[in-house]
Amino acid sequence: MRNRLTFANVIGVLLENKKKTYPQHQLVRSLFSAYLDDTLTASELIADDTTMYSRWCNGARPIPIDILKTYEDEDEWDTMEDDFRDKIIPNLLNEAQARIQMEELITDSIKTIGQEMADALIQEPDNAAFFCSVVRYAILNDHSTGALYSPDLSEVILCNKLPSCNQAFIGRKDKIKAIASHLSNQSVLFITGMAGIGKSEVAKAYAQTNRKKYTNIIYLYYTGDLRKDIANLTFADDSVEMNEEVRFQNHYKVMQRLHTDTLLILDNFNVLPKDEPFLKELMKNDMQLLITSRCKLKNYDSIEIKELDKEKELTELFYKHCPSAKRDPDSVSAIIEEVNCHTLTVCMAALTLEASGMEPEELLQELRSCGIGQNMEEIEVFKDDEFSYASMIGHLRMLMKLNRLNEDSIDILRNLSLLPVSGVYKSAFKMWLELDSLKNVNELIRYGIISEDTENKTIALHPLIQEVAIAETIPTVSDCHVMLNHLHLICLAHGLDVKRPVTVMECLKSINRHIILDNRAYYLLFLQDMYPYFDKYLDTDYLSELVERIEYVMNLMNDSGKSDETSKSYNSDKSGTPDITQETNHISACDKALLLDYKAQLLFPRKEYDNAIKKYKKAIALMENYHKTNTADARSANLLSNLHNNLSTAYLFRKKLEEAVSELKTAFTVRREYASLGLIENNDTLQQTLSLANMLVQNKEYDSALEIIDFCESTIDEVMGRNNLDYGMCEFYRGVIAYTRSQPVIAEQHLLNADAVFHAVMNENPDNDYSKSTARYLYSLYMRWGKKELAEQYKKILISTH
Repeated sequence: MRNRLTFANVIGVLLENKKKTYPQHQLVRSLFSAYLDDTLTASELIADDTTMYSRWCNGARPIPIDILKTYEDEDEWDTMEDDFRDKIIPNLLNEAQARIQMEELITDSIKTIGQEMADALIQEPDNAAFFCSVVRYAILNDHSTGALYSPDLSEVILCNKLPSCNQAFIGRKDKIKAIASHLSNQSVLFITGMAGIGKSEVAKAYAQTNRKKYTNIIYLYYTGDLRKDIANLTFADDSVEMNEEVRFQNHYKVMQRLHTDTLLILDNFNVLPKDEPFLKELMKNDMQLLITSRCKLKNYDSIEIKELDKEKELTELFYKHCPSAKRDPDSVSAIIEEVNCHTLTVCMAALTLEASGMEPEELLQELRSCGIGQNMEEIEVFKDDEFSYASMIGHLRMLMKLNRLNEDSIDILRNLSLLPVSGVYKSAFKMWLELDSLKNVNELIRYGIISEDTENKTIALHPLIQEVAIAETIPTVSDCHVMLNHLHLICLAHGLDVKRPVTVMECLKSINRHIILDNRAYYLLFLQDMYPYFDKYLDTDYLSELVERIEYVMNLMNDSGKSDETSKSYNSDKSGTPDITQETNHISACDKALLLDYKAQLLFPRKEYDNAIKKYKKAIALMENYHKTNTADARSANLLSNLHNNLSTAYLFRKKLEEAVSELKTAFTVRREYASLGLIENNDTLQQTLSLANMLVQNKEYDSALEIIDFCESTIDEVMGRNNLDYGMCEFYRGVIAYTRSQPVIAEQHLLNADAVFHAVMNENPDNDYSKSTARYLYSLYMRWGKKELAEQYKKILISTH
């Protein structure tokens, strides 16, 4: 049984019974006047002090040890008793009621504190002495029982802030109180309800209302894999060398140290708990967990969010969005009824009315003509696809017509419908669509179609609206080519960008799920260039799905090609992306060889090296035959070189050193042969091999990783010398392995070698990302090694290039 005799509960009684003119900060300072200055006025206090006092009062932080040391002298407890008598009790509205409530706390805690202690406290006749004794016991008990508090993660987790609440949020006060009451006794609570009813807003409102109660509030938008969502948090000490599993382990290790003063909101959890294997493990932790879900749950504590009160709350919500509608309350009431009191639809109806300048009666007729309210059956299941889809389809069609959305706005909606409902940075979206301004985006926000999170600076579509937008705007490859080109270029820059672009990868995955393929040739090349991007950032779980997608598109093209003998090749622009207007059903030898290359790479984690060798040989044969009858271009020559390099790696894993050396030398020979095409300057030669070495490092197979690096480095030195990025990366990985093995001298030597190579090769860009990665490891190495002056040098470099 919980001990209710805590300082938070005791001070809570005093706060509940104090006069309104006696503020919390004054009560706290009067209580601890031997340590705190209780003569200060409210204007003389700093905000941090009042926040600190609030955390003491709600139990988020214990009374500091410095205050306890002040009260080690018995005379100071006498001072507290005098302060109760002279300062605090005169400011209580009901002194007797306060004593009764404290005695109830004592009685409820007898099983914990013991009958003897309970009797000793209650038998004190003087109220000032009684209050002082109870406060004294509560403070000392909080410390002696070792109350656990979470580390402050404000400088550790660099994203996933609590999203901003909707400014028009009203009502639900009873639900917020119920959540608070439940979480004070149990650590896990589900918030359930149909789509668009306001579950997420209630969760955010609770967190915002109780922000001072928590040391940390972490927000996670569930994307279907809880482990992946935790791994995709951005921590300050993340590095590009970490794969998803390592990031997960590092992040979860921190989360396991969190306690009840941390709130984790898991939003959009629209699956049954049994379908997410990691949820039970997460629920074992000491933090508080608030989960929103459309599912109706029987075996878990939950609070159901239903429709707001039609007569009061929904009407008030409607007027907040459209004040001018107050002159026609009957029509407003009928509109709310017509959309089945569905919160999201009521908001959109009000925003449409406000933006369009229509009369409420006109909007009502439009809603009725769209058939939104035709489904009058009571909705008992939260997986209400029929209701939500029919309602939103009808409403969005009407909204587009009434607001006369221009082509630019429709295009914005079309492109945003492809992106994750968890949100994308508003500035990035503007850049990807090459928008001159955000005027149309802001208009769609004003209409309620786009949701904006001002706290995290992101925009998104509600899942229901995304579903409707895809059906209505038909996002094809051709119509979304501007955004696709920008994302394609990001993929093509995978060799230069070493930041961990979780947002971009989630956007690519979402696009692959939703886009309509009207130009398969363009999209095939896009998919092919995605693979090395995901591979570089070690999102290995998605690679097999991506390869399946590539093969699927090739099969579509192949089937179409059989009935279209007039297929034509696409053109390429300067960026390397194809001309979007040129559709073709032609599958080249490069396409087939690249598919074999990717399939072979998927065999490495399963250690099926012989099968991988067969696929590489088949791919090499395809390319060699192609070059016999066609003029080589940069793509085909680069692919042939990479295939020999990857075959070399497969031989190396099979311990066939002679064949491995031969294939790697062939890879360099191909590059020299086609040097006029720019292959020598391309640093892709060993990228896949080094990625495998990195994977072995992540799996702590250091000896195997060093075998690959030794082999690569000696061959590079023999064929190309040491002044190139490939050699620098070998030295970098040597340094990382030594760093991980706590070999500071060896780590320093190789990291400095790598740093020198990177600066020499990238002399036109001294702040390059390769050097930044090296600087991070050198800074960390010198800090651990106790060489603070050297660490400070690299800290300055990192700060100056941030």
